[in-house]
Amino acid sequence: MNLNMEQQQKTAQSTTQERTLPPSIYHPIKTTDVSKKLGDAYRSAKNFYQQGEFQQAIDTLENEVLPTTSSIQFEAYLLAALATSNLDNTTESFDYLEQAERLTAARHPDNQNKLKDTKASILEHFGNWLGAVSIRMDLTYNLPLNEGEDNQTKLWLAVQNLTRNEIDELYQQQRPLLNGWLTISGILRNQSLSIEQQLTVFENWRIENPNHPAALSPPQDFQIMSSIEDMAPKKIVLLLPMSGKLERASQAIVDGFFATFYNQKEARPQVSIINVDDYSNINDALAAANEKQPDVIIGPLQKNNVAQVGRLDLPYPVIALNQLDINLHPKNLYHFSLSAEDEIHELITFAKQEGATKAAILNIQDTWALKQSDEFRAAATKENITITSNQSYANTPKGRQDAIQKLLLIDESYARKRRVEQWTGAKVESIARSREDLDYVFYVGKLNDAKQIRPLIDFYFADKIPMLATSTLNDSEPDKSINPSDIERILFTEVPALTPNSTTLDILPKNQNSNILRRLQALGADSYLLANKYRLFTLLPSTKISANTGIITIDENGIFHKRPEIMTYRKGNLVYANNYPYFQQQKNTEK
Repeated sequence: MNLNMEQQQKTAQSTTQERTLPPSIYHPIKTTDVSKKLGDAYRSAKNFYQQGEFQQAIDTLENEVLPTTSSIQFEAYLLAALATSNLDNTTESFDYLEQAERLTAARHPDNQNKLKDTKASILEHFGNWLGAVSIRMDLTYNLPLNEGEDNQTKLWLAVQNLTRNEIDELYQQQRPLLNGWLTISGILRNQSLSIEQQLTVFENWRIENPNHPAALSPPQDFQIMSSIEDMAPKKIVLLLPMSGKLERASQAIVDGFFATFYNQKEARPQVSIINVDDYSNINDALAAANEKQPDVIIGPLQKNNVAQVGRLDLPYPVIALNQLDINLHPKNLYHFSLSAEDEIHELITFAKQEGATKAAILNIQDTWALKQSDEFRAAATKENITITSNQSYANTPKGRQDAIQKLLLIDESYARKRRVEQWTGAKVESIARSREDLDYVFYVGKLNDAKQIRPLIDFYFADKIPMLATSTLNDSEPDKSINPSDIERILFTEVPALTPNSTTLDILPKNQNSNILRRLQALGADSYLLANKYRLFTLLPSTKISANTGIITIDENGIFHKRPEIMTYRKGNLVYANNYPYFQQQKNTEK
């Protein structure tokens, strides 16, 4: 599917081609002027869309507006595309856009802009920020001066959603106007700068680039940062269990915190560490933290302590480093953690961009794996993903084989063969084939488990089906004895701090090859970042910050979410997954 459709050339040849295009794939051609009935139907569909009744909007357009060629047919196709995207149907959404682009009305410059704006909105809905930036940059050149403000705001949000890898890819295009947006985004991404320094660097950039749109109308992030005095805290308290079972985890968080703390050259706050294990309960530990009159408290870490803190009056802001299944949102409480839910959401979004909406779940039987399987199933229900199979297997050769056969319906193929042999009384030669209604397998296990699964899936002719997993798959680097081909086509989320291009936490030890502790270091590093900028998130909820754990955003419940990177192993090396095609089978099926 081409998500970046090129604008049709306005030549005599293209005009001739458009006149000879076949009728709409959805409707026969019937021409009329816009009647009151047609206009009322379109307005009704638009009302359904605005009320969130997307399927009703589509049904109204399909039955009453789209079959008739009229002056509002172009707008109707765009509305249908937006409504379908809100139902998470990538393929049909872009089919409607293609229909709109074929109409004669699409040649008008204003309609070209509407078409591009709709495409960008759909790409943003599906999380394709790279494509959205490209289209909104085109609109920057084409929109009238009085219509560019909204596009500029959306362009900035899309740029802020780009990962470091995507930023590097865009820089290679050498487009001066785009580079300006990337540069000022880089100012906010530079964790070695204090807030005052970021504002100073931005002002210097404005002086050097007075005609850039961001210089004429600065993004809201900079406006709010400059309007708040003393946004950066002067006192921070770390409230962590520095002894006992969680000592190593807490120490990794502290190491990451101070790595960013010392990376900032000026305006460092006073930091105190309170060991939760020195107190009989979390209430006493929190009281000790409050006595220091901090600007912000980071912690606690244990879930049971986070639950208790959520029921207390909090005189000072608290950024808890864990979250519950149901989070309370009292005043001054925020949640920041390495939640698998964010990673699952990003995996589903990544797959949806390729039109992949049918998944199977395969997991080992450990408690944590069963929980993550439940989390994926819950997210799939919310995001209109069809679960074709859900298999939990014993980690033995027979357990693995039985689970794969059930997941791919190989067992049914064998059963059919046995029935035919019983009916005919003769031996039947056959080859069991994998099911064809599956886009990907969500896998929950470790890398050493996955290396047994990938070859089995390939054996049953399902080698084109990718496996998707959260970062728990990659808790340790691949053992040298692993055959590199056994862990390819397995895509997993990872915090940017562990990607090949990251250097932020290089000053810290590698923690004996433990990626778990390295992620906790990234969590600690970003907790310092949020201690400095949580007020920006509260004043501008659309704020996005690129950090060590991912692109950080906040929701209405005070929970910080992270958009991680999607990685894979290729020839034994960790690489970015979006540099390679992994859903080829899905694309071929659609064609």
